[in-house]
Amino acid sequence: MAAIKPRDAASLMLYRSKQGSFEVLMGRRPSKSRFMPDVYVFPGGAVDAADARAKPATPLCESCAKHMAVAGSLARAQTIAMAVVRETFEETGLLIASRGTPGVVKDATWQTLAMRGVSADLSVLQYFGRAITPADQPIRFNARFFICDSQRVDSLNTDELTQSDELLDLRWIPIHNPDELALRDITKFLLHEMDIWLNRREQWLGYPAFTKKAGKRVVSRSG
Repeated sequence: MAAIKPRDAASLMLYRSKQGSFEVLMGRRPSKSRFMPDVYVFPGGAVDAADARAKPATPLCESCAKHMAVAGSLARAQTIAMAVVRETFEETGLLIASRGTPGVVKDATWQTLAMRGVSADLSVLQYFGRAITPADQPIRFNARFFICDSQRVDSLNTDELTQSDELLDLRWIPIHNPDELALRDITKFLLHEMDIWLNRREQWLGYPAFTKKAGKRVVSRSG
């Protein structure tokens, strides 16, 4: 049986510094979720068709496309980044935006931003890496991960989180996960990469692409 083609998705690793250490925003997937139930994840989700039609207030950096496995298409890279802004707003209430308009788009979230006179501020996002669900899984994603410092986003009030049905128990988690929350291997890997990127940048090996084959971790890098 042929493997299912992975669907493009995006997640946000939003971090902040607190008392000399770093925390990242995460929430727990509901028990009823078909994909990764009952584990803590970063805000995010699948790319929708409306994300390609919506216009950002500020563009994504041009260099991102060469690392994102989008055949060098800045338009596709930007669509994926638009998805992470939309999904983060839907799941947490946090809005990464600046003055502008997404245009006329038949999507409730983009219409909400249009009414507020704002659209996605992609300039504050940095591409970090991606993960591909193994080929033997029935639900597959090619998920791109973006990293962002909460201090760079003027419109965020990071103490006012809005819990949704898609992401429960929203909280700021130390990147070393001292509470030993339920995490998948990919999330543990990304937290480790994040620790290196934030604290020992000279040791970071470049943009990772993570998957598993025959149950074993496979990581390649770009840049």
